[in-house]
Amino acid sequence: MEGFNIDDYLNDPEFEGKLENYREKMILEAIEHNYQNIVKQGLSDWHLREMTHTNLTGLKETLIYMTKHFIDIEQYEKCAVLQKELNKIEEILERV
Repeated sequence: MEGFNIDDYLNDPEFEGKLENYREKMILEAIEHNYQNIVKQGLSDWHLREMTHTNLTGLKETLIYMTKHFIDIEQYEKCAVLQKELNKIEEILERV
């Protein structure tokens, strides 16, 4: 029995496309999962105030990325939900 050989996959002309499709699928699932968590729980003002500037900036970038995704697929009501959370982050970043 032969073992796993990465070259078998890397030499597959469809491998890169399959890998990219998988990556896209994982990003879309993460966006939806994060959105659902935000809808259910929101972002805690207290938690946001306790975050470092770097983490707040990273969270802001993530929400902007998510918003762009929902704009692309014309789900504007989801953008409005995310915008409320972005406003919370912006207010805290202005104070820091």
